[in-house]
Amino acid sequence: MPFKIYKGDQVVTEGESPLEITGLEPNTDVATGEYQAVRVEDGKESKRVDIPAFKTLPIEVTGVSLSPKTSSADSGVAGNRQLNANVSPNNATNKAVSYDISPDAEGLFVSGNGRISWTEDTPAGTYTTTVTTDDGEYTDTHVLTLTEPSEPEPEPDPEEGE
Repeated sequence: MPFKIYKGDQVVTEGESPLEITGLEPNTDVATGEYQAVRVEDGKESKRVDIPAFKTLPIEVTGVSLSPKTSSADSGVAGNRQLNANVSPNNATNKAVSYDISPDAEGLFVSGNGRISWTEDTPAGTYTTTVTTDDGEYTDTHVLTLTEPSEPEPEPDPEEGE
């Protein structure tokens, strides 16, 4: 036995049960009665019945990638790097992410928007920043390498060559 679903005076879908209402925005609340259903028998429609309130499904995150993947700088000099997180798919409902950097080191920080900062007191070493999605907890990493600055070549002593 076929059915029809109305929104106002417009039929949005019809056919055998179960029916699907398409074209709705993800993660959207739909109020009771915004859509109504009727049963069709011998070409006649039953009385309209309000469809109960429902919420459309969100578009789930499927991954995240960080760019750049690596960077390097001299230790002993303050600096920063901006990381960019790309959450997939582009139309995911919840694109929120958080950042963490390890190991902990003096003067080393990562902000909520992915900016790594270090001071002249941050020791040489390898530091991994991890981005994590709030939806699905997908992760990716960036590796920052702070190296000891190379010692300048000593100037030759002019008296040694004579």
